Amino acid sequence: MQQGRPEQLRHPVQATPVGFFLALVCVSVLAIAQPAGQVNGEGAGGRALRRTRVNVVTSDRMLYGVNQNDVRSALKVWFETVARQRGFLLDCKVDIVESSADLKARLLEKSVDVVIPGIAEYLDLESSHLMVPILTLALNSGSASYSYVLLVNPASKVTSLAELRGKSILVSSRGGSNTALAWTDVALSREKLGRAGTFFSSIRLAPKAQACILPLFFGTVDACVVDEVNLNLAKEMNPQLSRLKVLMRSRPLVESVIATPVEPHPYRAELVDAILSLHEDVRHRQLLMVFKTDRIVRLQAGDLDPVRELWREYSHLPGAAQNRVPSMLPIAEYGNLDRGKGRN
Repeated sequence: MQQGRPEQLRHPVQATPVGFFLALVCVSVLAIAQPAGQVNGEGAGGRALRRTRVNVVTSDRMLYGVNQNDVRSALKVWFETVARQRGFLLDCKVDIVESSADLKARLLEKSVDVVIPGIAEYLDLESSHLMVPILTLALNSGSASYSYVLLVNPASKVTSLAELRGKSILVSSRGGSNTALAWTDVALSREKLGRAGTFFSSIRLAPKAQACILPLFFGTVDACVVDEVNLNLAKEMNPQLSRLKVLMRSRPLVESVIATPVEPHPYRAELVDAILSLHEDVRHRQLLMVFKTDRIVRLQAGDLDPVRELWREYSHLPGAAQNRVPSMLPIAEYGNLDRGKGRN
């Protein structure tokens, strides 16, 4: 970049909602106390501890970049501490599956109480009517939606998407469904520019937003696509990044979903209410703050329409049978993956 490398440019930390979702779901279950007819030990004030259990199934795409054993260990410590404070011994089982087919199998065999899918996997299963999307993660603005943006370097003379033909681009999504890449392909299609894998000289997938933003700022790549949440966080930490130019912006999208089986569970209402009230507890508010959010909110009618429309349009692009965006890989070349691998 012509201006030179700025001093003390810090790498922003990209918060992941994955462990956060799992923690909120399992901790909230403490409030519904599904008795197993047995007490074990004593809690505060000599109260007998009752057992409660919840089965959570999440997609491995939601755990991209997270050590699964570390997640389980951290949750165990948190659960046991909070459980005893509330008078329970919690048995929270977290299963991680690899595909929407695996999620569907668990729903069909009725061995799951809470489902946390990637958005593409949820949409894959939506027509099966096996689960109901209930909750989503709200941002500090109070909204659960955010946009993806296509950025170029402030020194770039590029003013349109078409002018990026033959250029290099980095793409990062907030979740493992790779919605940013799907949006990029759809944006190119709308302008009759072909597919990303052939339009750009190179298109690489990065697991974190800063792995896109900083190379663009320093001029080692021509463009990048990131979500506006992480972009704004990066700009707060490094005001110089505000000079990056937004070439295009997606419609606001909701990508986080907490769902339950469509068949009503006796304690579903209590579980949902417990999750919705987490922000009312000081300790839980601190956890919410770590993940740059205020609360978990109910999904409203129409919230998923924009992301549903995006993925529907993506599925109708030329080569529809192969239109399964690859999983996130560390700085992976999309052009090669797009031609050979698919999502289950």
